[in-house]
Amino acid sequence: MRGPRAAPIVVLALACLQAAAAVPAAGAMPAAGGARTLPIDPASSALTFTIHRPGETIEGRAREFAGEVGLNPVDLAAGGSVTLRIVASALETGNRMRDRKMRGSYLEVERYPEILFKSISIKVGPERERSESPPATGTRGAERGGTQRRALVEGVLSLHGVDRTLLVPAAIRYDTGTLTAEGSVTLRYSDHGIPVPRFLWLVMDDEIVVRFRFVAGPAAP
Repeated sequence: MRGPRAAPIVVLALACLQAAAAVPAAGAMPAAGGARTLPIDPASSALTFTIHRPGETIEGRAREFAGEVGLNPVDLAAGGSVTLRIVASALETGNRMRDRKMRGSYLEVERYPEILFKSISIKVGPERERSESPPATGTRGAERGGTQRRALVEGVLSLHGVDRTLLVPAAIRYDTGTLTAEGSVTLRYSDHGIPVPRFLWLVMDDEIVVRFRFVAGPAAP
């Protein structure tokens, strides 16, 4: 009887030892590198657009947007992803009458409430310029010094019910857990089945210049 009873006790003791070995010691740091997902911080970011009509330039912005960036901080060129979601009804140009017409007659926000961009691939170029800020303790590789690099993001823009492939150039910098991306891209109303806007007798140009500055970092606790 002694042998059969002892066996479960030995198995339990081994399991406890394995579990203890799997728990990191107090104060131990996670291994450097590895894929991370960083949410875009709307409060620190900006998404604006410029449209033109004869004799006038109109500036607008997106008040509500969200998204996330996936990356490997040790090697920014090793894959990555970007997702951006924009609330179409939150686009504004500073003129209420013009905004109502833009949202209702052209963007049809009740039918298409969200504008979505999802990356397909991201190509990251070599280091271009090193930040003057000192590297954080314990960082290495791409995490040191916030090096600026050029990136080309290929993705699909879903706007007004039409999906179009889009190439977006950007300047990116990763520094102590935070990624900053800045750039601009030109869109066309006609590419997404949106009638070229006209206000009274003035017809807008069939182009929208979109500018962005996104800051993505660890989620708040």
